[in-house]
Amino acid sequence: MKRRILALIALMFLTLPVYSQSTQNVQEDSKPLECGVTFDWISKTQIQRDENIAQIQNILFSDKIKTKYNKKEIKSQYAEFFKDKDARQNYIEISNGKKEDAQKYYCAFYWKNFLVAYGIQYKNNMKNIYYYDAMGNLRWVDVFSDNYPKFPYRSYQYYRTGELVASYYYVSEYDQYIFDPNKKFKGRWYKENMYNKNAKIIMTRSNY
Repeated sequence: MKRRILALIALMFLTLPVYSQSTQNVQEDSKPLECGVTFDWISKTQIQRDENIAQIQNILFSDKIKTKYNKKEIKSQYAEFFKDKDARQNYIEISNGKKEDAQKYYCAFYWKNFLVAYGIQYKNNMKNIYYYDAMGNLRWVDVFSDNYPKFPYRSYQYYRTGELVASYYYVSEYDQYIFDPNKKFKGRWYKENMYNKNAKIIMTRSNY
C-alpha cells in the first residue's frame, strides 16, 4: 500500500507547477523555438513539433547534466535534508493549510483526504525542493538550473536513491515540457492541458 501511495504521488508531480517566483526574463542563448509568447503546438506540423521536442531534449540532456547520482553521493550532498527535523510540527501545520513562513514555502499531497507527503523549499536556497513522506523521510529532490527562477529554466527530479524521476523545461509558469528518465518526451503542459507529441490532450490539471 505504501509503495502504491508513493507511486501515485510521483505521478501527481507531473500535474503540479513548482514554487517559481514569477519573472518573465528570458536568456537569449537558451531560447527554444518558442518561448511562451504564443502557443501554436496544435497548429504546428508534426515535423515542427518533433524538431521542437528534439531541441528541448538536447537542452535538458546535454553532457553536463547529471542523470544519476550514486547513493553515497546523493546522501552526502543532501545529508542534512534526509530527515525533516520538524516533521511533526510541519505535518500538523501543512495539514491545516500552511503554505509559507519567513523561511520556507510548503506544498501538500493528499490521498483520500490524508496528507501523505509534503514539499519544502527554503527561501535562502531556492535551487532545491525537498519532498517528504508523512513521517518526514526524504523521498524526492528537485534540482533547478542556475538561472532559476528566470525563464526558461530546467528542473530535474531525483529519487532519494539518486535515480532520475523526470526532467522539466519551463518556458513559463504555465508552459512546461516533460521528459522521462530515458529522455522520452512525455508531454507539454500548457495551462490546464497536457499535450502529447501529436498535439492530443492526454491529461488535465486545475492548479497551473
